[in-house]
Amino acid sequence: MIKIKHLLAIVTVLVLIGTGCTKNTSPVPDDEQEPTMDDLVIPFGFDFKSTKNVTVEINMPASLDFTNLRGRFDIYTNTPDQNGKLINSASFDQNGHYQGEITVPAYLNQIYVSSMAGDVLVDLPSDQLKSGGVIIDFGDDYGYNPPDTVIPSTKTLPLSFKNTKQAGAGINIIGNGDFSSNNFGTIPYWNASLTVDQKWHFTNYYNFTMQWVNDNGNGMIKTPVAGYSGYYYYGGAAQWVAAEPGDVITLTADIKSDGSNGNKYAYLYLIPRAANGNPLAYYNTYYSNPSSNWKTKSIVASMPSGTTHCTVLLWNNDYNSSGSIYYDNVTVSGPVVDSDNDGVSDEDDDYPNDAARAFNIYYPDANSFGSLAFEDNWPGKGDYDFNDAVIDYRYKQVVNSDNELVDLEALFKFKATGATFLNGFGFEMGMEPSDVASVSGTSLVDNYITTLANGTEAGQAKATIIVTDNIFTQLPNPGGGIGTNTTVGATYVSPATLTINLTTTNPVSRDIAGNPPYNPFIIVNEIRGREVHLSDHAPTSLIDNSYFGTLHDNSNPATGKYYKTANNLPWGIDIPEPFAYPVEKAQIINAHLKFASWAESGGILFTDWYQDLSGYRNAGNIYQIP
Repeated sequence: MIKIKHLLAIVTVLVLIGTGCTKNTSPVPDDEQEPTMDDLVIPFGFDFKSTKNVTVEINMPASLDFTNLRGRFDIYTNTPDQNGKLINSASFDQNGHYQGEITVPAYLNQIYVSSMAGDVLVDLPSDQLKSGGVIIDFGDDYGYNPPDTVIPSTKTLPLSFKNTKQAGAGINIIGNGDFSSNNFGTIPYWNASLTVDQKWHFTNYYNFTMQWVNDNGNGMIKTPVAGYSGYYYYGGAAQWVAAEPGDVITLTADIKSDGSNGNKYAYLYLIPRAANGNPLAYYNTYYSNPSSNWKTKSIVASMPSGTTHCTVLLWNNDYNSSGSIYYDNVTVSGPVVDSDNDGVSDEDDDYPNDAARAFNIYYPDANSFGSLAFEDNWPGKGDYDFNDAVIDYRYKQVVNSDNELVDLEALFKFKATGATFLNGFGFEMGMEPSDVASVSGTSLVDNYITTLANGTEAGQAKATIIVTDNIFTQLPNPGGGIGTNTTVGATYVSPATLTINLTTTNPVSRDIAGNPPYNPFIIVNEIRGREVHLSDHAPTSLIDNSYFGTLHDNSNPATGKYYKTANNLPWGIDIPEPFAYPVEKAQIINAHLKFASWAESGGILFTDWYQDLSGYRNAGNIYQIP
């Protein structure tokens, strides 16, 4: 039962909210009224998310042994040469498999995945509203048969493979990989014994061998135009490199064709050999009917027990006498260095001398910020300018080679507080408070927040970090106007940044810890039980549940509906880019002109509503830094 004193306090707060104590304005004649948020018809269940969660499953080729190897892959928003942003890095399990969830802008329709087995640009699910998934099998075009038994595959790869970044690559151990030197030997057959002499040897079938050409100073090799009987050619170029059991060897080459397409098959082979020269395995990948543009292909394999050498073979089944297959820029990366023995090579390890740490994972990315924007009149309806608290964020998760969270660094840039309330800000993670060893960097000055010795908030079932208990501490009101940095003509205050550093007691699965921005919220007017979260985000353990269902709040905890009005309007939004927030009293739909269509479509239309595109903004209603 609520104590009488406490009940009276809540009633007083609700009366003040109901009378709009924080932001009263003079009435405007009906014929001058702009559209309002109350006019919107929002589909039931829409949560105002500008992002989507995508499950990514990656399978590596069977040629790789992951008993000790962890490897690394990176996920970008696009190809790096197209300004793709790195948004995730992780490693594989002992089966060469990974499955995890990433959060990306709802408008994003592709991701670029870079691994030691190659790179791929893959389409994301087209449904912008629901979580979906992609499956990437890097070994789809891998074979395990010797050159004289391969049968060209006719299947079409479902993925768009691009240039390869050699994750985990060591030094280049091949000789004359750019074919700048016209110095080649010959062997009767691909299986002939060689020595490690940094020299290519052309196979010689019926006096037909591959040929060296000089294209304006650039050397390369190609298949002969007319092969055996003038109809076909099969053969290639081989070189031996030194190798030992467990070495991860990666072969990469640029390949193209000229003349007529069709009936051309280029293969890259890695063939580990025992001391007596006998092949131990055959790892290959193919490229059928190369185009006239250079394309990078690669093959990667772990050397099996007994390996002393490895044959690097460029093999061809060329059944078209009117054109050739060309090769250039061949690289073979050899044994890698892993100084801390965590299964991630020094080249790919962000912490090469620290076995407890391997990768930095940024959200939204290493060089950008996302934004949170809140209305603080809950449970009363806000004025929907979404500038009562505007906070940019960037998270850096430090994970180990098992993809578990070790450290967290969170930057919060406080840009605006168009409020008279003294509001706090924090976020809740999925792990327990005892999973946290320490938290530093918070600003707690008004003595209504109680913390544990580790810096997390006391009384919470989940680890909760109160970043600041009073945003005005970061953004003091300069005098004039409402709050700070929302009123046109008022003095501008430079945003203040707080950096939160969290260390876990023991590494925590990211599935448990959660993904940034986690569960952010504001605390209204230093009343600890009055929390405002994003739509359908559950409150923390310290919420005062008596607020739910009062005034304009239509939350239903039994069904998971939180922080929505009866017509499904929110009190908080999150976007994966810096928010150009409205000026004081300008509703968001009259500043960001596609917001209404986005919301009423349930997130299907204008998923990029917050961007600065033609017809998207009314600049007069958006706060401009003076």
